Amino acid sequence: MKKLLSVIASVFVLCSCTKVSETDAVPAMESVETETSAVTTTAVTTETTVTTAETQPPVTAKTVTFTALGDNLIHSSIYKQAARRAEGNGYDFEYAYAGAADLLDRTDITVLNQETLICNDKYEPSTYPRFNSPTALGDYMAELGVDVFTIANNHTLDMGTDGLSACLDYYDERGMIRVGAYRNEEDMENIRILEKDGMKVSFLCYTESLNGLSLPADSPLIIGRYDRDTVINDIKRAKEISDICIVSLHWGLENSGTVEDYQRDAAKEFAEAGADAIIGNHPHVLREVEIIETSDGGSAICAYSLGNFISAQSVGTNLIGGVLDFGVTVEDGAANVICDEEFTPIVTHYDGNFSNVRLYKLSDYTPEMALSHGVRANSRFDYDYIIEYLTGKGLYNLND
Repeated sequence: MKKLLSVIASVFVLCSCTKVSETDAVPAMESVETETSAVTTTAVTTETTVTTAETQPPVTAKTVTFTALGDNLIHSSIYKQAARRAEGNGYDFEYAYAGAADLLDRTDITVLNQETLICNDKYEPSTYPRFNSPTALGDYMAELGVDVFTIANNHTLDMGTDGLSACLDYYDERGMIRVGAYRNEEDMENIRILEKDGMKVSFLCYTESLNGLSLPADSPLIIGRYDRDTVINDIKRAKEISDICIVSLHWGLENSGTVEDYQRDAAKEFAEAGADAIIGNHPHVLREVEIIETSDGGSAICAYSLGNFISAQSVGTNLIGGVLDFGVTVEDGAANVICDEEFTPIVTHYDGNFSNVRLYKLSDYTPEMALSHGVRANSRFDYDYIIEYLTGKGLYNLND
């Protein structure tokens, strides 16, 4: 189970925004002992270390598996139905997520883009355009299996600096891993790392937009802002202290399923710098998934956008998302490679007036259910529409 995962507090300096400082050199790995044999001549006796095929350490390969989720976008209909189902005892989100819950705990590490703030209980839940979700939501996502919450996105400042501080309190008080927003420079410089079976995995997170908002000049808070050079430098630093690096990016045009040229170019540069996975979010619609071959013989995976994990948006394409599973194999003396990638399409379904919002795996969804979707009051939506959309993104038969 994921309880085996442990958080490592890194003292290595990371520049998540624009501040970079020099760090101490990373100690070299301990050498591997080998057998020795004595070689004797008539004049001098010397001891020579001889490494044979039998004494060479075996080549070891380990694979860490991941699940990447899209935008957890909590509109009022979702948290209000959770309150009703709890019958006065907080919030019950089980109904909304039950149809996809088994997807969140089947790999070593699960990463979620938590699109909405989760402040402490002093803040009332709120919806578009300034989001705040109940703490019960984050608790339930962790219970389902989420290990890492990425929180740098265009809604990070929806509740101002006090709200962001309260959000950081929420994650830290529960010992959850959050990445993308930080209390201060010291907090930012501690790269978030999880360890699985001796493999260290680092996590980075950045956003292009804050919806026109900004931190006050005198605020110690820091939000990871997207800048290509900064991301490349941070990846290189992260790979010096970890075996695998996962980069989450909140980027691209909303409601556009087209990968922009700058994203494709940047993804290749990030892979060459050492990123093993680039997980994109923000458009609220799906974009393609690509395996990037690197010049050192390795590979990386890039999901340019996984769409919404759940939402109550009112356009059909916003309700078709996906869960991406993949493995990263680390082998001594070789570049990391991607393996076992699997894409599971999901559908957010709701009834009339955005009621009874719930998730389904596409494999459990039927044409009859699609025809009863409440979104049909505003948008075309049927089973063929779903298949056509997924096929157009190259995602319907991705696993074949």
